[in-house]
Amino acid sequence: MKPARPVRRVAGTAATALLLAAGAVGALASPAVAKANSIAVGKVALGAGRPAVVTAEITYSCDPGSDVHLAATATDLVAKGHHKAVATGTLANKKLRCDARNHIVRLVLHPKPGSVFHKKQRVVIEAAVVTPRGAHYADATKAVTL
Repeated sequence: MKPARPVRRVAGTAATALLLAAGAVGALASPAVAKANSIAVGKVALGAGRPAVVTAEITYSCDPGSDVHLAATATDLVAKGHHKAVATGTLANKKLRCDARNHIVRLVLHPKPGSVFHKKQRVVIEAAVVTPRGAHYADATKAVTL
């Protein structure tokens, strides 16, 4: 029964060394490999035109090779019973630079039929980094007055 002890000890030592090596590789992995999907809403303004559009400055970051797009929605904060104004906008993947760095784009949100936005109107901007299947990799929300 004594020969089994050294075999177990060697197997246990090998397993421990393997786990420590795997942990060291994970800890030393390049930060560029980490998930870089992020989004933030910056300056928001009421644009020109009839009906008036809403423009939003969006700061985004996405992983290299990602197949994602940006989507944003502006919704007014209305009293109960009133018609809610909604504007939406997207930016296709081919117009994004996915290199794990932050980039700023101006996204134009076009009002849905029947929706109207005015100066001094309170709105909520919701922006997201979205996959073609609709999964959100990153979300941001900001309430502003136009």
